[in-house]
Amino acid sequence: MNKIVISQEHDPYFNLALEEELFRNARQGEVTLYLWQNEKTVVIGRNQNPYIECDIEQIKRSGGKIARRISGGGAVYHDLGNLNFTFVCKKSEEDLTKQIAVLQKAVERFGLQVVRSGRNDLTHEGKKFSGHAFYEEDGNAFHHGTMMVDVDLTMLAKVLKPSKLKLESKGITSVKSRVVNLKKLNDEITISSLSEALIDSFREIYGENSFLVKYNRQEKSPDFIKKYMDDRWIYGESPVYNASIEKRTSSGNIQAFFQVEHGLVKELKIFSDSISILDFRAVENRFIGMDFKEVIEKDLLLLAL
Repeated sequence: MNKIVISQEHDPYFNLALEEELFRNARQGEVTLYLWQNEKTVVIGRNQNPYIECDIEQIKRSGGKIARRISGGGAVYHDLGNLNFTFVCKKSEEDLTKQIAVLQKAVERFGLQVVRSGRNDLTHEGKKFSGHAFYEEDGNAFHHGTMMVDVDLTMLAKVLKPSKLKLESKGITSVKSRVVNLKKLNDEITISSLSEALIDSFREIYGENSFLVKYNRQEKSPDFIKKYMDDRWIYGESPVYNASIEKRTSSGNIQAFFQVEHGLVKELKIFSDSISILDFRAVENRFIGMDFKEVIEKDLLLLAL
């Protein structure tokens, strides 16, 4: 039987841990819609470096948090003006067309036209209000994303530091210029009304008998919460680098940070905002000891990716 899960917590570590628990326990013949909200949080992708994706000090000054998810993609800002969704199922039963239809129908109930832009975004008149990411492992899959209802766009612009290369490649001058809050388009859209619309839309498409369950800390302690709270997971290994390059590829931005001594590559760390989960360790190890000048001049790193 399909189900709808709602988190009553606004803590990103609780919510991401619950998401992973639902994902790890996906069942054949069952699709789960999970709705959740985080308070003042920058959530970075699996392969991203928090030090270059967001203003850590600004986040901390505002009382916010930084979290890392297990899916790929770019950094996003969450607050209580944002509603997050996750579809969880077995990979063999994943139907992105139906999942997107749930989202589209919910928003279209408020009289707004929804256009899917690529695989990752939902837009209205060219402005994005929903960004998506995907993950699969051991036969399970999830598709999650944001629904911007009334997000603090000023804070969003302060805490996110998107790559200039990425913005230039899309012809965009700032983060704020390419996003829109749904409430600005129709003031009847609130977190509550959109949640209800998503639940109704999910039941319309996946079955009226989908049951609903709500979780909070008193009722649930997700298995993975310690992992998401751990600084080693959030920040990873971030040694001091003295050279960096950035390249735009078909799958996303690649940022490489080199530690160079006597002209040779001593250490290399690669980050990406690709929605695919990439393991760069073999490539990183291959360049240790190589001539840094040759690596740059011949674009060897890009050729190896």
